[in-house]
Amino acid sequence: MLECYFDDSSDERKERHCASGGFFGTDEQWDAFEIMWSNETHGLKEPFRSTDCECGHAQFKEWPKPNRDALMARLVSVIQVAKLAGFASIVPVKAYRAAFPDCKEDDPYLLTIPHAIMNMAVMGERMGTDINFWFERGKNDAAGFDFFRSIQKLNWIPSQRLRAIASDTKKLRPLQSADFVAREAFKHIDNLGVRPMRKPLERLGEWVFFIAWTEDALRYLAAHGGPQNLELLARWDEIPDAPKLTWHSLWLAIQGE
Repeated sequence: MLECYFDDSSDERKERHCASGGFFGTDEQWDAFEIMWSNETHGLKEPFRSTDCECGHAQFKEWPKPNRDALMARLVSVIQVAKLAGFASIVPVKAYRAAFPDCKEDDPYLLTIPHAIMNMAVMGERMGTDINFWFERGKNDAAGFDFFRSIQKLNWIPSQRLRAIASDTKKLRPLQSADFVAREAFKHIDNLGVRPMRKPLERLGEWVFFIAWTEDALRYLAAHGGPQNLELLARWDEIPDAPKLTWHSLWLAIQGE
């Protein structure tokens, strides 16, 4: 069984980009992760949040920056040793609102949910294993559950790999790691062409990949039924005139390719 844990991230005003990101791995990989992550975070008063750690907020308010950086580095090492793989779906908010002028505030983020679920289904099919999907509990739980169940019903081979979906709080340690990769995905896209790749991603580059929606792809989606057209989303790569999404293979980026 492949266990997938996902979280969301965006800028504070949800004006630039939003992302669903997370890690996936086997039961054995997550068992190893649990032990190591617990060893590194057992002294924290609250569940780990990457933004708080990096920026010195909340429980990290009194932590010196070198201590916060050292904890982050050790947690990246945990992910490396456990050999978890990471994925994120990213939507540019302004481009989404241009394609869907009447959309609601959370709609750009909601597109990332079926996109992430479908990519995990494809991964399960390639690996010959079934999928359990988790995400952090919140106001969009119902939408996430609906997307999952609707994808399960598609006449699409990878959908047969989807077994169960659940939500929980960040007390669930794998969701703390999902918080990390979702934020790194957002920061990576937000910083493209402005700042160099962040150090955690340089270390995880071989194991992490992101897919970002483009303006052309969002306009095409709007013209063909929108995010509710799950058949379109599932077979996007098979449609000759569907604009290609942008793949961000961090390993290739590190190699300069």
